[in-house]
Amino acid sequence: MKKRLDLISITDHNAIQHSLLACEIGRYEKNIKILPGAELTSREEVHLLAYFGDISALVKLGKIIDELLPDLENKPEFFGHQVLYDNANEIIDLDYRLRQSAIDLSLDDLVEEIHKLGGIATPAHIDKNRFSLISQLGFIDKNAAFDALEVSKYKWNKEKYQLGDTLFGFPVICGSDSHTPDDIGLFYMEAYSDEFVDFDFLKIFLQERKNENHC
Repeated sequence: MKKRLDLISITDHNAIQHSLLACEIGRYEKNIKILPGAELTSREEVHLLAYFGDISALVKLGKIIDELLPDLENKPEFFGHQVLYDNANEIIDLDYRLRQSAIDLSLDDLVEEIHKLGGIATPAHIDKNRFSLISQLGFIDKNAAFDALEVSKYKWNKEKYQLGDTLFGFPVICGSDSHTPDDIGLFYMEAYSDEFVDFDFLKIFLQERKNENHC
């Protein structure tokens, strides 16, 4: 692959449409696998990443989002138009709902809902000064049910983290946080084994690393 990526996830804010689209495209692209996912905003305005092994779980999460997200209209003059595409890269619609608002569920309750659906729940970019676990709550509960903690790519590179390292007793991971096509592939985590290109293996790996550090 041109971008040297084997496994990716599209995690839009409080939305699932383009993650589902990526999964559909991934069915025909054999060299890359897609994890269904989303980036949620909890009631405390903490960003929380959710990853799943199948699209049915993501669809169920999408229903929870639409039910508990405030029924407000997007303001394109501030946030831009929320454009929806199809697999031919054609614009098919606009999402008029404000997706930047918080879902009416606490962080702990969101984690529980993700786990009920069989997913991985990971607070996003915990080192950032906005919408992070530390910026919003001021601390990290070592007894929380998170599966991992995500740091920004800047902290990952500065601290020289590797997949399998831990932080505050949790496995630490990182994503590219790409917001434009040109950003894709500028950062990626390197795995030790081809087995990591599999949701179940990743979930077990993170759980084992967490258990080792919470004994």
